[in-house]
Amino acid sequence: MKEMMWNSRERVMAAFKHQEADCVPLFEAWIDPPIIDALGGDSYVAREKLDLDCMPIGLHPKNTKAYGDGIDEWGRIFKRGHYQGGVVNSEESLEKYTAPTSHAQDWFPLDKVKEVKRKYAENYAFFFAWHDCSLGLAYLSMGLENFFISLYDQPELVKAAIERSTEWTIALVDQANQAEVDFIILGDDAAENSRPMISPDLFRKLIFPEYKKIVRASNVPIIWHSDGHITPLLPMIIEAGFAGVHSLESKANIDLAEIKSQYGDRLVLAGNLDTTEILCQGNLDLVRKDVERCIRQGAPGGGYLFSSSNSLFEGHNIKAVMEAYRYAKAIGGYPISF
Repeated sequence: MKEMMWNSRERVMAAFKHQEADCVPLFEAWIDPPIIDALGGDSYVAREKLDLDCMPIGLHPKNTKAYGDGIDEWGRIFKRGHYQGGVVNSEESLEKYTAPTSHAQDWFPLDKVKEVKRKYAENYAFFFAWHDCSLGLAYLSMGLENFFISLYDQPELVKAAIERSTEWTIALVDQANQAEVDFIILGDDAAENSRPMISPDLFRKLIFPEYKKIVRASNVPIIWHSDGHITPLLPMIIEAGFAGVHSLESKANIDLAEIKSQYGDRLVLAGNLDTTEILCQGNLDLVRKDVERCIRQGAPGGGYLFSSSNSLFEGHNIKAVMEAYRYAKAIGGYPISF
């Protein structure tokens, strides 16, 4: 019997069905410019060189200050791309810094979408990735200290900021669906290394209803991204209807084997490769060891996308990055047998 030949999209879609394909799909949500430059070419060429199975749809438009310089459309302050604080502290400032939902179209210029589809549609899975939705966009717009104080002093302002952020996220989700992506990844950092940023009870009250609205707005599966120790929140992520979870940060005491055992039949798992030490150094034996751990713990039975536990960013050793994906491809054939 002739062995089935899988392309990248088929491989990724099998993972979303919790099925084993020919090998573990390779994925990276965000690749920062220094890594792209080191690999040569643009974001798409970088993904080709890493032999990834997924290509992004949507781009950072020129008419936004998000992750640029100054105060952006939602009241977040950036300096040379780095977050500095937020200015939303009243109903008036919230109204001033609420971008129209029509702005979401700017992330999906028709000519660029068509160009990417024309080049990659035969083989690759397409995704859209956005960082900061219901929770993250709200607390970054208000500034962290002001947000947490306002939970008690101005709860209605916090609620309004969260709802505004949800409306914006839904507008992006709608555009991504119109662009016919295969899946969406939404970032909303909700935890620090030891615990969630707000209690699970408050998360259920404030954020869980918003997440349900977002998931209902999409015709394609959505993966939820958060750094930190998110384990107490995962039952709500499943209940809200998310298809998967990303980054599964190993340095935040996320045990991939345990998460796979408890939730692997209900969530696609993406990530867990250490980004803070393993990818920052040049010992490739250590890189291969961590890759083996991720594949061994996450891949059996399908439902796993091999990925870093955040993104590929400045400070990573390019040789370590390239070896991680080369080795994952080399050892990630199904059935997993090591």
